[in-house]
Amino acid sequence: MGGFSVKVKLIYQKDLTSDCWPVQFWGLSHCRSCDNLASDECGGQSIRKKILAGRYPLNGLPDVGK
Repeated sequence: MGGFSVKVKLIYQKDLTSDCWPVQFWGLSHCRSCDNLASDECGGQSIRKKILAGRYPLNGLPDVGK
């Protein structure tokens, strides 16, 4: 029997920018599974630079809980 898992995180919309949302949710670890990494389609280049410069959380935005 196959199964799957789902990750859930609650984030305030006010904290999101137009950069790659999965990177904002999950941090740089998301880039490892992204087909658009280092391509013209990548929407996370500026958020990646902020993370690498220490100006954005490495593991994405914190979960605000319920």
